Amino acid sequence: MILSRRTVLAGMAATLSRRFACGTEAAALGDILSSFDGELKRRGVPSISLALVEDGGISLIQRGRRRISSGEAVDSRTRYQAASMSKTIAALTALVLSIQGKVLLDADVTQYLKRWRLPALPVGSSRPVTLRRLFGMTAGCNVPGYAGYAVNAALPSDVAILSGVPPSNSPAVAIVKPPGVVQAYSGGGCQIGQLALEDATGRSFSSLVEEAVLRPLAMDLSGFWQLPAASQNAELARAHDSSGREIDGGGHVYPELAAAGLWSTPSDLAKLIVAMAKAAQGDRGTPFAEHGLDEMLTSVDGLGYGLGVALAGSGRDLVAMKRGNNLGFRGGLVACPGRAQGAIVMTNGDDGESIVDAVLDALAERYRWPARAPWPE
Repeated sequence: MILSRRTVLAGMAATLSRRFACGTEAAALGDILSSFDGELKRRGVPSISLALVEDGGISLIQRGRRRISSGEAVDSRTRYQAASMSKTIAALTALVLSIQGKVLLDADVTQYLKRWRLPALPVGSSRPVTLRRLFGMTAGCNVPGYAGYAVNAALPSDVAILSGVPPSNSPAVAIVKPPGVVQAYSGGGCQIGQLALEDATGRSFSSLVEEAVLRPLAMDLSGFWQLPAASQNAELARAHDSSGREIDGGGHVYPELAAAGLWSTPSDLAKLIVAMAKAAQGDRGTPFAEHGLDEMLTSVDGLGYGLGVALAGSGRDLVAMKRGNNLGFRGGLVACPGRAQGAIVMTNGDDGESIVDAVLDALAERYRWPARAPWPE
């Protein structure tokens, strides 16, 4: 009998919720992941790592292997490709730069772009393309996602990616819908945002993120390593396909940094949720400063997406969500800032998405988060 994805997830979530209720929180988290041993094996997913945020504290639990061939166990320093959760960090970088007065979120982005010209807007467009719209998915851009490159392939520059010219393997980025009218998920839009931030400041994107987000949040195990240095390889999870085979080179390379290029750990990314919770309580000593959290969690053009996160609910029950899907890596982020709750789940298998969803569903039920699956991109 073939079960629907909804049925599979419902069964997983019910099982996990029962096990979660037993013992201390740490033991319960361990029960969640150990209960997935069979499912992980069946789906060819070598490991899963979970960071839970509850009352502003972080608990980290891992299960499985960094790579299937060697049997090396994952640990607290094992980095995964964060995939599209990179967009959340990129958007926060733009937000911090705006708080510092270095860019304006609502300015026409053409005033920042120097190395690449924004294509003509569709006929009838009455609103500009802005950083807010680029990271809020309302700029009307095409190119939803990127496939990445084999480890030994030639890598395109930022401009080549946007122009869609070799060695880029993706189409040229264009504005295909009038800005501010519809929500259209676009990694290409985030790449325009990356170039705009670089051109506006005269600095590399990696250095901007390091200074604006990673250092202030003490995300010491995170970085945009594309390619990683040889010395880093021993602490990187390796990507595996849906059959459980290790992908050549350990995964694809993503020069599209803002869209997909971050390596991180669940506990590092959980620090973002903790900072959001502190900001929600009025703490100004976070990268959000003043009203930065409100900026991030306000629906752009009223279309359901904030800066780098999908939104649901309101007030204390507002939830920010982000999924991450790169070749051989699947993950998800859920943040409930008003409740000081949330979680990050990361896996190194191409068929790990339903497992990520089921774990998040179980946590949502156990901790009464004001949101449930489907968890949006």
